[in-house]
Amino acid sequence: MDTAKDARILVLEDAIRRLNEVVGNRKIKMHIDYSRLTETLKLAGSLIYDIKYSYLPAPQVADLEATSKIVNQFAVLNQTLDEGIKKTGYKPSTTKDSLALAEAYYSFRIGSGFERRLRNASDDPGFAVDILAVEVSQVQTPAGSKNLSECRCTDGSRVWRIATNIDGVKTDSKLCCAVLPPVEIMGIVSEAMFLGSESLPNETPLGLLGSPSETALGQARAQVLQIVKRMI
Repeated sequence: MDTAKDARILVLEDAIRRLNEVVGNRKIKMHIDYSRLTETLKLAGSLIYDIKYSYLPAPQVADLEATSKIVNQFAVLNQTLDEGIKKTGYKPSTTKDSLALAEAYYSFRIGSGFERRLRNASDDPGFAVDILAVEVSQVQTPAGSKNLSECRCTDGSRVWRIATNIDGVKTDSKLCCAVLPPVEIMGIVSEAMFLGSESLPNETPLGLLGSPSETALGQARAQVLQIVKRMI
């Protein structure tokens, strides 16, 4: 396959770029081993080229030593940040700080799930990010906003904060969302995006959604193409 244009690989490359921005500018304002983060990112950055220009079928890319190593490097990055937060008790004090932390954890998720996406997902760009079934636990309207809602949702393992202008989102409903680069909207750091307003069946398990609707997948695809167009 043309690995140089595969969305799964380009989204991974973009995640490394985002982490370099966060780490290089020390955007997470706490005492942390930045030298370890920098060296680990440098190694990940060199490995991405072995993957990007391998021109192998996806299952063979998944089996590459470079793929295994890059997933491990993301695990080291995640562990280093987790240890720093645990040691210092760090909590973001500003929206800017929250956005930087969310950028890091978004990138870790892209890296940790890279091999899985190569093995289990099609090469449709929509599957270059994780598509989840989530349950809405809280909906509130931010001060000064008429059309925006701030939703707290769970995928069964963690809570997601999602800002949306979709009307009528209700607590206890199950919706489909894509984990995308976080954005700040009216002081809210949104960590994912709902892929439409249509509720999922009640029996839908929370977590990774392997067979989203065509409409949902199309919306995810459109967002991913916005990410990768600058990486080609």
